[in-house]
Amino acid sequence: MMRHVVASVAFTLGLCSSAMAADFETADALFAKRDQGREATQQARTAYQAIVDQGAKDQDLIRATVGIARTYLYEGSALLDVNDPEQKKQRKQVFSDCWQKTVESISPKNLGVSIPAYWYLRASCLAQEAEVSSVLERLANLSKLNEAFEKGLALQDGDSFEGGGIKRVKAAVKGNPEAKGLPGGLFNPAEALKIIDEAIEAPATTSPGVSTPEGFLYCENYRRKIMTLNVLERGSEAKALAAETVTNFNEYLAADILPEILRAETVYCIDQVQKLM
Repeated sequence: MMRHVVASVAFTLGLCSSAMAADFETADALFAKRDQGREATQQARTAYQAIVDQGAKDQDLIRATVGIARTYLYEGSALLDVNDPEQKKQRKQVFSDCWQKTVESISPKNLGVSIPAYWYLRASCLAQEAEVSSVLERLANLSKLNEAFEKGLALQDGDSFEGGGIKRVKAAVKGNPEAKGLPGGLFNPAEALKIIDEAIEAPATTSPGVSTPEGFLYCENYRRKIMTLNVLERGSEAKALAAETVTNFNEYLAADILPEILRAETVYCIDQVQKLM
């Protein structure tokens, strides 16, 4: 059954008001076409990057940078096939560019303040790159990933920004069997399940430059929970949750209640959940 969503209807692109000097209308319109393919996604990225290059400051800079990073996350996840060797290499480059270049414009060093958006995007792109990296590369970046978890979760709204985003990423890492070989007891699917449940319950946030809806509106939270239940060999629960997730999020899409920042990602997520079923 569809959950109560009145609090989330107000979100459109999930972005706070900012100075109209920056052309976010054009960039946001292009972003809404990202599911038309890589070219469309890259056009949106170029539009957001132009705002940064024109000297955007403060909330405008944060908003534009988040827009760029979201195009990287969508392109790398939904538009590049990890099973194709060439696209896998491209996927690695996309996520590398995201955390090593793009998000640094809103780093504490550059902004003079630490914000949830920076640590979430850094963690997300780092973790996504790790999935297509060698064991040695993962080890080399593990301290950076742990730093993002620690510093991001220590901030106000750090545990709820982007629908519990940092917790979602942390659960993905701790629930991934490939993390068994990494030091520090990183692999812990029971803990991952607890963390992803917390992400699902995350409230809406209004952080500097960017607002995000509640965690239960992020299909990816449920996909991660389904995958974690499978790792814990709780297959019947995973299958039931998968069926419920597909039903609920198809209803959300049909009712047009999801913000634009989640629409295309939800369509992709539903497809992935159906494959898990």
